[in-house]
Amino acid sequence: MHTSSRLIAFACVVATLLLTGCHATVDARWASSDDTVDHWKKAMPNLPVEVRGALPGTTHEQIAQAIPNAKVMSTHDVDPTAARLVVELGQRATPRDDAYCAAPASAIAAGNAPAQQTMTLTICDGARLVATSSRPIDPAKASVPELASRVASLKKLALIGISREQIDAYQIQG
Repeated sequence: MHTSSRLIAFACVVATLLLTGCHATVDARWASSDDTVDHWKKAMPNLPVEVRGALPGTTHEQIAQAIPNAKVMSTHDVDPTAARLVVELGQRATPRDDAYCAAPASAIAAGNAPAQQTMTLTICDGARLVATSSRPIDPAKASVPELASRVASLKKLALIGISREQIDAYQIQG
């Protein structure tokens, strides 16, 4: 293993330890050779952000106003060939396949939320799921203005997941 590969691997381990309680997933079924950290890091600041779910006492629209490039998307707003980020607040399971990116979820306001929710960020390349990252969130303590910083943290975690996939591929190939 090259020194630079070791440094990247070490940085990933340290970052993962610092982000305890968080999770990033990149699956070999999802990732392609174009899914590099550099590609997505450059693309992320300009990608539209689809908002799904909400915190108790808030609406999708309020959440979308707090997150840069975000909006509540209907079926008519989504271009199935365009890359985007999906930010979801709720109890749903982690996205597991391309069906998650194929169409937006219905815009239903949050009712009585449980004590613990999950905030999930998904990178969608059109209808193709690339990577996900998630973090537990306490809806009683979470505020709408802090959601932008939470999204920024989840973006970094998703990039770490992509870099780990690249390291694994490098170690397998040689």
